[in-house]
Amino acid sequence: MSEPSEHDLTTSYPNGAQFAALDIGSNSFHLITARVIDQHLQPLLRFKQKVRLAEGLQRNGKLNEAAIQRGLAALALCAQRLEGFDPSQVHVVATHTLREAKNRDEFLSRAAGVLPFAINIISGHEEARLIYRGVAETSSSQGKRLVIDIGGGSTEIIAGQEFEPVLISSRSMGCVSFTERFFTGGKLSEKRFKKAQTSARGELEPIADKLRKFKPAQVLGTSGTVKAITQWVQQRDQSVPDVVLREQLDACMAEVLQHKAIGLFSADGIDKDRLASLPAGLAILIGVLDELEITTITAHDAALREGVLYELAERVISDRDVRQRTIDGMAARYQVDEVQAARVAKTAIHLLGKVAKPWGLKGKAWKHKLTWAARLHEIGLQINASALQNHSGYIVAHADMPGFSKEEQALLAALVRNYRKKVRVDSIPTLHQYQYHDIQRLIALLRLAVLFNTDRQPAQLLQKAEVVGDWMVLTLTELGWNNPMLIADLEREIRQQIKLGVHLRFQAPQTNQPPLG
Repeated sequence: MSEPSEHDLTTSYPNGAQFAALDIGSNSFHLITARVIDQHLQPLLRFKQKVRLAEGLQRNGKLNEAAIQRGLAALALCAQRLEGFDPSQVHVVATHTLREAKNRDEFLSRAAGVLPFAINIISGHEEARLIYRGVAETSSSQGKRLVIDIGGGSTEIIAGQEFEPVLISSRSMGCVSFTERFFTGGKLSEKRFKKAQTSARGELEPIADKLRKFKPAQVLGTSGTVKAITQWVQQRDQSVPDVVLREQLDACMAEVLQHKAIGLFSADGIDKDRLASLPAGLAILIGVLDELEITTITAHDAALREGVLYELAERVISDRDVRQRTIDGMAARYQVDEVQAARVAKTAIHLLGKVAKPWGLKGKAWKHKLTWAARLHEIGLQINASALQNHSGYIVAHADMPGFSKEEQALLAALVRNYRKKVRVDSIPTLHQYQYHDIQRLIALLRLAVLFNTDRQPAQLLQKAEVVGDWMVLTLTELGWNNPMLIADLEREIRQQIKLGVHLRFQAPQTNQPPLG
């Protein structure tokens, strides 16, 4: 982060504001804190813990206890360094290993007792996007660039120009997972190397042709693997710092293969902790460069954590949220009726305002989520009007949604899947970041907002909403009370709201009470 750009860092940034990003990776946990100084993010602290989380991912798909304990110990150290930070100033992301672990819920539950900040498990696509953001914000290079990040459990490859990624891919190959797969027991041989290289090339085959045609002006490697190899090469060959030529990697492989076991190998400039996974990382790097016909790669310091940091700062201070751009893009792509979506959103936010304090739903975050759900609740119309809510829920659950964590996306999918017809209780997920009853209540509010706008006209049908505990009483306007379809819909809705833990009642209009909105 030595050369941050001025892209999207506006004059609204107050000097001294501090932010932190924690990357829970498959090999290491990386923490970075920074403060805003004259429109730039100035790093204050970099903290790294080698955890080897992926090493504990067993054949049954579960993390073993030893890996969980290493992870919790590292999180405890991170928590100490984050004392005094408000949750709005910290963003924590987890990558490949926790994406894959079948017992990730157990890890997240135990982690909550150690780290007082929510852990967001992000998709491989989102991880790649944020890596590119970190590079773009800290790179002085211009034009087309290709970014390669070899992590512990996955490798992200992103082609982009300036600040915009063009092609994003996350492949299931990492230095820790490949060590377990091809260098079992720490054994080394040329045959093992070749198998690892061939597997890496095979992983890239679906995207290789497009990447070869991209022809970047610069290829950047952002992982610890690439940085370790560049340090090794530089010390050995006295070559240009941070730059590695493809033929130099052959010399690296030859050095490694002089030994029969990883434990016997050593190299100048490489930490002992890195040596165990270095042969696998080297095999992946050679496979990637050969498959993409790349002859030179340059190491770059910034990666995922910097991307997370810049996006967090932009979201909090500049109020420019990539998630909003994602929602806008999806609404346009699926030709949402924006007028109707706006009506539903307006009613939903009015209702939220009435229940926010008693239901504990105060804050911008809840308003955003309800508004986004209102914007997307009808995107399933592009498929079929029949079972519309199911189509909408499926699209939201499975779409690529930049900026959204897996749990945020699951929450939105649950909202739009249950906005009409019968509430499917089995489709409401149990999430770590959100209380189950909060999700139920958001669904309840969205359903009512849709119900009061069924006729798709700007009619004032709701006069007042009041809640006491789980009881909600709606007072209708004269127009609403004399609308037989609305009355019938509300009577049916009472049964569905019960499933959401809400006891709904409605009544005739009261005099001297203006309608909501």
